[in-house]
Amino acid sequence: MGEIAEETRNMVRGLLTKLSDMRADLTWRINNTYSNGIDNTVLEILIFESNHQTGRIAFQLEDGHVINYRYKEVEKQLPAQIMDVLLDVISFEMTVA
Repeated sequence: MGEIAEETRNMVRGLLTKLSDMRADLTWRINNTYSNGIDNTVLEILIFESNHQTGRIAFQLEDGHVINYRYKEVEKQLPAQIMDVLLDVISFEMTVA
């Protein structure tokens, strides 16, 4: 895995940890949904509250491009980058808390 992809993965995990620290009942997991083994890896973030799925974000690891997402009432704005979407989710949770 390239250095940029590893940095993206670490930043995503950091923001997801911040999100779960804000909400005790919130959990998440990251699945690798596609990889051609060369330069295209698609990851999917699943977000749960009390074991009920409340969000799904699919993005390309190498450049952070979000393919599709949904999270509660957060307004979808594509094209987007993974960091922007996660910051929007954190902002949303801060305003409803």
